[in-house]
Amino acid sequence: MLSASLLLQFCEACTAARSPAEVSALVERVTASLGFERFAMAGYPLPHESLEAYFLLNGWSPGWFKVYVEKNYFFSDPIVNLVRRADRTIVWSEAIRGQALSSKGRKIMREAADFGLVDGVTVPIFSRCGLVGLFSLAGRQVSLSVAHRDLLRIIAICAHTRLQDLRGTNDKKMTDVMITPSESECLAWCVAGKTAKEIGSLMRRSERTVETHLANLQRKLDAGNRAQLIAEAFRRGLQR
Repeated sequence: MLSASLLLQFCEACTAARSPAEVSALVERVTASLGFERFAMAGYPLPHESLEAYFLLNGWSPGWFKVYVEKNYFFSDPIVNLVRRADRTIVWSEAIRGQALSSKGRKIMREAADFGLVDGVTVPIFSRCGLVGLFSLAGRQVSLSVAHRDLLRIIAICAHTRLQDLRGTNDKKMTDVMITPSESECLAWCVAGKTAKEIGSLMRRSERTVETHLANLQRKLDAGNRAQLIAEAFRRGLQR
C-alpha cells in the first residue's frame, strides 16, 4: 500500500533526522512525490506577533514568502480561517468553492496564484492545548485521495514533533510506555491505515474492543488523535 510505505519510510527517517535542514529535505522529497511544488510549516502566532519568527519549514518561493510576511496576510488568509474552523485537512479549491470571501481574501488567493500557488492543501496541527501549527503544500493542480490526506496529516505531525525536539521546545517526556500485545497489534494495523472495524476483523475482536485499545494507546502516548498516535509511536520507537 503506497500510503503505508511512504509513511513508514518518512517517519523512520524523520525520527533519525539531526537538523531542521534534514527534516526539510525529507518533507520536500515526500511532498514532491505527491505532486506538490511548494510547502511551508509554521506555528500559530498571536495577532501582535510576527509570523516570520514562527516559520519552521519554508519551502515557499522567496517572493511569496516576502509578500506574505511583509503584508501580514496570515490572519486575513481565507485558507487559515477555514482550516481553523474545519479542524481537518482541506484542499484550497474545494474549501473556498461557494465561499463569500472578503476582498482582501480574494486578493491573497490571486497573489498566491501569481507565485505558482494555484491550489494546495493545508493541514492543521493540534496538540492537547489546541491548534499549534499549520502545514501547507501547493502547486498548479491538486488531486488528492482521502488516504493521502490522512498521510499528509501524519507526516505534518511527525515533522512538527521532530522540529520541536530539535529546537528543544517539545515538553513531552519520553518515559517508558508499557503496552499490551493486543495494543501493539492494534497499533501496527492502525499504522497500516486500517479502520477500527477492519482491525477487529483481522484480530477477531469486536470493533468496540479495538476502539478501547486505541483509546488506551492514545492516553498512554499522550496523543489527541490517531494521527498523533502514529507519529508518537514512531517517535518512541514503538513502530519501525
